Amino acid sequence: MTTKTLPLLTMLKTARTDMLEAMSMVPVDTELARAGRGIPLVVTPQFSSAQQVLVTDADSYRKPWMVRRVIEEGLGPNLFTTEGDQWLAHRQPCAPVFGAQQLESLAEATIESIDAALATWTPGETDIQEAMTDLTIRVALRALLGADSQTNDLALVVREEFVEILDWISYRFNNPLSPSIVAPTRRNKRVKASQRNLREAVSALIERRREADDGSVDVLSQLVRAQRNKTHNLTDQEILDECVGFMFAGHETTAATLTWACYEIACRPELQSVLAAEGSNLVNRSGTIIDAVGAMEQTSAAIEETLRMYPSGISIVRSAKRTTEIAGHKIRRGTLVMVPVYAIQRSPSAWENPDEFDPNRSNQGNGEGFLPFGLGPRRCLGARFARTELHVALGMILSRWQLSYEQTDPPKPIVAPSLRADGELLLTLTKRP
Repeated sequence: MTTKTLPLLTMLKTARTDMLEAMSMVPVDTELARAGRGIPLVVTPQFSSAQQVLVTDADSYRKPWMVRRVIEEGLGPNLFTTEGDQWLAHRQPCAPVFGAQQLESLAEATIESIDAALATWTPGETDIQEAMTDLTIRVALRALLGADSQTNDLALVVREEFVEILDWISYRFNNPLSPSIVAPTRRNKRVKASQRNLREAVSALIERRREADDGSVDVLSQLVRAQRNKTHNLTDQEILDECVGFMFAGHETTAATLTWACYEIACRPELQSVLAAEGSNLVNRSGTIIDAVGAMEQTSAAIEETLRMYPSGISIVRSAKRTTEIAGHKIRRGTLVMVPVYAIQRSPSAWENPDEFDPNRSNQGNGEGFLPFGLGPRRCLGARFARTELHVALGMILSRWQLSYEQTDPPKPIVAPSLRADGELLLTLTKRP
């Protein structure tokens, strides 16, 4: 298969107002699309080429400096931004905190947080995007930091300042020419104050864990306990950085996925009835949460289809560390390689009627053409927990509430930086009997 040339100027012009429309201009019937002579940018529209970049030849690539810089300026260094030996030294002690043994306890904390969030819901029209953002940040605070923002003063500080930092990161991604954090702008001064307040609050939470270990399995407690037992060499500062990074990765992406899942389900009353029954079985379970989640087959199919149609990250970008090749085509050192996740997961070559929401696809979840959590050694560390949270949240919501979408036009997806709805996404909530 030969290479094709990207309509780069048209894409850049379009991306200023509609990033997804620009992504749709990527030619999907080629293994490699080049930006043009002398421009160090290529796109891998085929899943096989993406797999080569992210899995088989992953050591030849790193995350681009610009992407790492924005996240690190906002959150500090973490697994998302580090590379090489530093990344591996942090990945190894962090991997067990999301392991199978911890999943049941994390799921219990998730249920308690979601129950508290749903207790505030009232019948009528609501912005489901705002509701999912609130719900997932409650879960993140509880599962990652072991704190409830409704009852814990430090958690409330973390929540408020974290939202301010997220807004800054979103602004920087959507305005790449905006000043770096070092510039003394009003916006930057405000976010620096939020960073100081957030770090002071998380540091105080670390001290509380060190003084009184109650055996909790939230991520912060596990890392502090392992530090005391000398099973890793992470400092307090590094533990803080990783927990803040996990909050960014987990809360933002899960909120986006739940928003789109609720919208698609609200448009399909028959599917919603089936999922509501599975949700009731989860709520009234007699065994473990994980076993109950495993039995939610139709909910799982709906989640996988949502992840396919609405991947939180529409692309993965890498920079070549050395001269290498993709599908037999030479890639020079320093070339930016974009894996267009959104385009691959909606490619007609991999999916029949790719723009239609169909949870009953015969090839759903088989891996081919599907990479919402990435691939290879840098695949999302919390993917298993994220899927559990998605099942639990949808099950609990649909067992209590009937959702309907009564607007004339469908919501417009935008990149901010996850795939979000542009403005409010209004659903009507009706209490189930």
